[in-house]
Amino acid sequence: MSSDKYLRVWLQLAKSSKSIEQEMETRFHQRFKQSMSRFDVLSQLYRYSPEGLPMGKVAEQLLASRGNITRLVDRMVNEHLIERSASPLDRRVIQIRITEKGLQLFEEMAQAHADWSHELLGDLTPLEIDQLLHLLKRANSAFKVATEPE
Repeated sequence: MSSDKYLRVWLQLAKSSKSIEQEMETRFHQRFKQSMSRFDVLSQLYRYSPEGLPMGKVAEQLLASRGNITRLVDRMVNEHLIERSASPLDRRVIQIRITEKGLQLFEEMAQAHADWSHELLGDLTPLEIDQLLHLLKRANSAFKVATEPE
């Protein structure tokens, strides 16, 4: 296959990803006055509820700097969406957990996110969705193989 086709695929992936992300960001702000970053933090903490996660692990999973996560966590703690405390195993480690208020907000946001995803991709048939999902997984696997250190 020509390099031109690979470039066109990459451009379509980038364009689609950016368009969907911008639309979701807009909808989260309009409906919940929250950002995708906040949704992502709540999502991570929801998965690890009730124990929570070390703040560094949240930054790592969200591919964000610790400084950015710290500022975001500070604001979310002030809004009682999450709480932080020293880890009982290592007092140097800050553990963050989702609160009841954060859990309720996350569940509402997650349902809206699922509904919006269906709405935005609703023109695709179930078969096309399955094919797209399969191809995106293959593309992610190929990317990992291509970027792994030897």
